[in-house]
Amino acid sequence: MIPKIPSGIAGFDELTGGLPENTMTLIYGPPKTGKSIFCYQFLRQAAAENDICMYMMTDYTRSQLEQQMMAFNWFISDYIANNRLFVIDTASGSVGAVQKESKNMMISFPQNPTDITSKIIQQLQSIYQQTQRFRSVLDSSTTLFAFNSPMLIIRVLKSYIMRIKMAGGTGVITYTEGAAEPQIETMLKASVDNIIHLDSETLTIEAMAGLKHIEMSYQITEEGVVVWQ
Repeated sequence: MIPKIPSGIAGFDELTGGLPENTMTLIYGPPKTGKSIFCYQFLRQAAAENDICMYMMTDYTRSQLEQQMMAFNWFISDYIANNRLFVIDTASGSVGAVQKESKNMMISFPQNPTDITSKIIQQLQSIYQQTQRFRSVLDSSTTLFAFNSPMLIIRVLKSYIMRIKMAGGTGVITYTEGAAEPQIETMLKASVDNIIHLDSETLTIEAMAGLKHIEMSYQITEEGVVVWQ
């Protein structure tokens, strides 16, 4: 029996049991299909279970993350205050915003993968001192591909995935379909354990340990992504 953790996606967990523990899942599809909302729900579930979550964001800041989650009536202020959320914010770095850093809140730059990797290592060291079971989110890898050599980012992502899994994490990575060349997308898919495609109507599990190819209907509602078969 493959251990799984709840994704926080209504209907998805009932149909699949959740995401396989200690694996990395790629959530990809066209723009505006619910990829980031999937991440918000994954984070909300982490907060509900008081799991530590390492969250790297490239398209929005931590305050914007909170605001976007509050639009669904999901509140994580207490979770943050309890130091259960570890953030690497490259969106602030890309616009030159000045913020105070801490072990839980680090600023980096999408065009500096070396610094991002350094921040990841620092945060994983802090997390590993507290727990050997946590969640991770990278939303979105697309921005990293836009600022850097795609082959370099493939190497960075492989290192990131390896480090997350070695530390005991279960993670999700988002990617906008068509943002990179087809061979790069193929390499990205080969780097993860599970692959989920969203197209605004159908959630397709293209690969996942213990499951066959499955298609499910979904909608984005005031409760987030809701799935049914």
